[in-house]
Amino acid sequence: CLVIWYIYMALAYHILPEPSWYPNTVGVGLSAVKTWLYYPLPGHFLMAISLSLNFFFFPISLIRVALNNKISAPVCWIQMSAPSISLYALTIMAQPSFQEDHPDVTKFQQVHRMVYLPCMHFLFILCLTGFCSSVQSLWTRWDNFKKKEFSPAHAAFCFPTLAHANAVQAYRGAIDAFSDIRPGSPFKILIYTYWVLILVGGTITTVIITAKFFYCLPTWTQINVDDEVEPPAPSETLIADVITTGETLRQNFVSPAVLQANETGVLVRDGRGRYVRTRKLTAIGFEPMMSWSEMAEERDALLDWVEKNPARRRKRTLSVPGIDFINNYKYGDFGTNNQGVYDDVETGPGGRFRRRAQTSEGHSRQVKSSVFY
Repeated sequence: CLVIWYIYMALAYHILPEPSWYPNTVGVGLSAVKTWLYYPLPGHFLMAISLSLNFFFFPISLIRVALNNKISAPVCWIQMSAPSISLYALTIMAQPSFQEDHPDVTKFQQVHRMVYLPCMHFLFILCLTGFCSSVQSLWTRWDNFKKKEFSPAHAAFCFPTLAHANAVQAYRGAIDAFSDIRPGSPFKILIYTYWVLILVGGTITTVIITAKFFYCLPTWTQINVDDEVEPPAPSETLIADVITTGETLRQNFVSPAVLQANETGVLVRDGRGRYVRTRKLTAIGFEPMMSWSEMAEERDALLDWVEKNPARRRKRTLSVPGIDFINNYKYGDFGTNNQGVYDDVETGPGGRFRRRAQTSEGHSRQVKSSVFY
């Protein structure tokens, strides 16, 4: 249900896959392994979902991270986690039976043994590709990221690295059990060395970030909002009207959803038991909080893109030209001349106007309604 809800929200905001999607989608592969131990059929079902989402999301996310520098460094580092989780789940759940234990194998089991190792090799290549993408994204964003204050978003550097080490170890186990590569070969030594480096590096990084996380935790949970003007609600932000603009594979602006979240802040409970919004927390999920100057710059870039790429206008809003819905089919008053029906319509020079809802500027705006033919 969580996966379905998350994908629905992503479609509603017209956003494209990026590494921050993985914990809520491909991450069900970890649950699949634990479920499979007790309930095999539901476990295989969850594994199929995780694997399918990995193959669907990973190529798009890989391209976006390489071409779009507006995705933050912590989010990009999660890139390596998707193929790692899929590889780890498959090495355990898709293992063929040993021939010594089951000599009377069926045709399906023979094919299973033939395709198992090639699938593991392919997923391991995807893991290496994800790791290279994560390293490249951090390298290209380092000058900007090193200026950021330590925040909860730094936790994104922990679990993907350890998940990658876990996947490499699972791959080593599959190679040792089902391949003909002899022990001590250069390939196995290389894989072992790579696994040790990732494991030691990831463990050290996790210990340091975890210790610093707990040290800063009181300042993140006990926030004084008395001296802060409460940020606007999502519907009152400056970009509320363009929140569904969407994203492209390559763009020079931050995601509208991220901009709106930065302007709105996070919901916390103050000393009087009230829930209020604040921007004093240093991160929103895996996204470090942007400064006001950064927000203004990125908002201008977004609005400039929206102005140059306006949304398509619908033509023939009744969808069936030449048919009189009112007189022939008695469907009610749809307006005349395919103009549509508007509430609270005012007439102004150059066209018809309708009132908009209250905005963050504190007044009602009027938007010119075009007449469609």
